[in-house]
Amino acid sequence: MFKHIRTKFVIILLIIGLLPLLIGTTIYLTTSKNERISEKEHRLLQELSHVSFAIESIFLKAQTNLLLAAESPAFFRYFTERKRRADREYEQVKTLRQLQLLFPEAISVTAFTDVAGNEITKVVVKQIASHEKLSSIINAPFYVPGLSQPPGGVYQGEPYLNRETNRWVIPFVAPVHDKGMIMGLLYFDLNLEYFSEKLKWNLSSGNHAFLLGRSGKILAQTIIAIGETAGLPNISYLDQSPLFHRILGNILRGDSGAERFTTTKGRDYLVSYQPIPSSVWSILVLTPYRESFQDILPLDQFLLIFLVTFVLIIIFTFYMGKKFSDPVKDVVTGTQIIASGDFTYRIKTNLNDELGELARSFNKMAEYLQKTYQDLKSASAQLTQSAKLAAVGELAAGVAHELNQPLMVIRGHAQELLDEVSVPEKITKDLKLIEKQTGRMMRIIDHLRAFARQSSGAFEPVNLNNTINDSFTLISQQLKNNNIEIIKELDDSIPRIWGDPNKLEQVFLNLMTNSKDAMEDMGHGKLTVKTQPVLDKTSNENRKVTGALVLFSDTGAGIANDIIDKVFDPFFTTKEVGKGTGLGLSISYSILEDHGGSITAESNEGAGTTFRLFFPAERRRSPRKKKNNRENRDTAIDN
Repeated sequence: MFKHIRTKFVIILLIIGLLPLLIGTTIYLTTSKNERISEKEHRLLQELSHVSFAIESIFLKAQTNLLLAAESPAFFRYFTERKRRADREYEQVKTLRQLQLLFPEAISVTAFTDVAGNEITKVVVKQIASHEKLSSIINAPFYVPGLSQPPGGVYQGEPYLNRETNRWVIPFVAPVHDKGMIMGLLYFDLNLEYFSEKLKWNLSSGNHAFLLGRSGKILAQTIIAIGETAGLPNISYLDQSPLFHRILGNILRGDSGAERFTTTKGRDYLVSYQPIPSSVWSILVLTPYRESFQDILPLDQFLLIFLVTFVLIIIFTFYMGKKFSDPVKDVVTGTQIIASGDFTYRIKTNLNDELGELARSFNKMAEYLQKTYQDLKSASAQLTQSAKLAAVGELAAGVAHELNQPLMVIRGHAQELLDEVSVPEKITKDLKLIEKQTGRMMRIIDHLRAFARQSSGAFEPVNLNNTINDSFTLISQQLKNNNIEIIKELDDSIPRIWGDPNKLEQVFLNLMTNSKDAMEDMGHGKLTVKTQPVLDKTSNENRKVTGALVLFSDTGAGIANDIIDKVFDPFFTTKEVGKGTGLGLSISYSILEDHGGSITAESNEGAGTTFRLFFPAERRRSPRKKKNNRENRDTAIDN
């Protein structure tokens, strides 16, 4: 009767399951909604009270024990009994360690200072600080307020980033008095992470709590750790809804209460808040509104509805099971096999409803995934080869640096021997040869080190002819070893262009290497490099030079017409596995774009290849912004 599976299940669920459940739920919610809300708010306020009491207990414990420690004779008698200072320092360290034992995982620094702020004794993370590591706290934010405390007073400062431990801490400071005079300060820090742990211990699962400072800064929370950051986040960043900001105003005024609000993302929360007694801080507890009503339908009141619905669903399940379960099982089995990585598997189906459409869609997805997987394997192999080549390049630069020192020694000894009058002429010729060849090797090594050095990225005036000649320094011998003739037609009238010489040398060296590889199997060939100025297209005789053109031509095998448009694509290569990565021309294309220029390829299969590089003469200090497409890839440069 019904063709579409969605229609079948909607009708069954509406008649058998959803309709009675919706009716019963609506009746129950109408009669007990307010009671449930009040009950949840009451539980949330109780939890808030527990959290607040836990934080207040920490403050009272810290203040009480700090006051007791400040009254110890070991501190104020340090200044009156000079002959026993060593004994007093020992007693001070013992007291400071006892303070740390109160909060073994929270206190990072405890110290005693004189009124000038100079540290006398200090314990940092249970380790006694040596006299060389003692410093002054005169610039600490708690120094001046600590001095202003009366006898029996404790200053609880604002959180700050302790540069010594690189942690956010809360300072507790008590002045040490003797006969009404302030002799020094006793202080320790409590890490904010400790308060976060205390908040978690007193919360139910799914709820979140925030410890807030007087200005709304989040001092501790249960969602994420504060961490070692330059500043504390503000609670106002949590949500931008007007109702939430009104609640924040109540919190900062020291009010208490429980309210419901909806975030700008549409999520409902219940929030309770209250100030911490004997403190300028407040506690805020959040609970998701949906989770707070998950028990709104207790089973004892709706047992009959659930039982009747369950029995009817079982009856119809047996009736419809054979008709619906088999095709669903086929689809699930097929998707599991595809998910396991077997992209060759196809789901066989004759259904014409949504399940049939789903099976056919998965078959299309499997075909696409199979093709994509093969492409990814190929790209992964090429990236691995690129990483190996990069590592070899770094190793070569390091070896070049190490070889430079012994070469300098050999060259120096040869020069010293040449200065000797008594050296025979035959040996003198050999020494001159050694001097010449070591000099050549040192120049090659210096250029290799310069080429491997990280580029600064800033543009400068560049003579393209000089950069081309520098590029040949690293590869000319390889070209000669393969019987490849080098022909340079460098025009001295080309303008200087603005660019990065190191990256330009990378482009030129890549094109020379490609030409060498193209002619290597032939055993001979010619590589022609030509530069010439590019003039504007006006017809008068005083045409302006707009840029420079560089042409790299070889007599290699060439590139087929059907793939020449792909040579600048990443990972595309015609070289054998292990010899090319397919990234050289793609990177060169990007470098030319950064310089505001272009690169094109012209080739006839079997007749060699020519790459045309255009560089504008315009002045710029930094690379040009990247474009989203490569519409100028096929732009030709007019002579």
